[in-house]
Amino acid sequence: MFMDPNFSRRIYDEAKKLFPKGAVEALVSRPAGPVGEPGNSDPAVRLVHTATGVEITCSDFPTQIENYIAAAIRLRIACDKR
Repeated sequence: MFMDPNFSRRIYDEAKKLFPKGAVEALVSRPAGPVGEPGNSDPAVRLVHTATGVEITCSDFPTQIENYIAAAIRLRIACDKR
């Protein structure tokens, strides 16, 4: 089965469209040491809906892009339930 190497990036771009620009603040962890140092990053992502203050944190997946996608979907659902 062929997997598009840009699939995660394309879905990430779509997930960003779930909210108007500026409606969500994305907080990600940055490594303290040199960038690119193996094992020196945290893939967790926290999204905050600025209008409501609703926060969603996701660390279920190995990359920040994947965690952003999951958090954005969860945040959209949480905001729609309000």
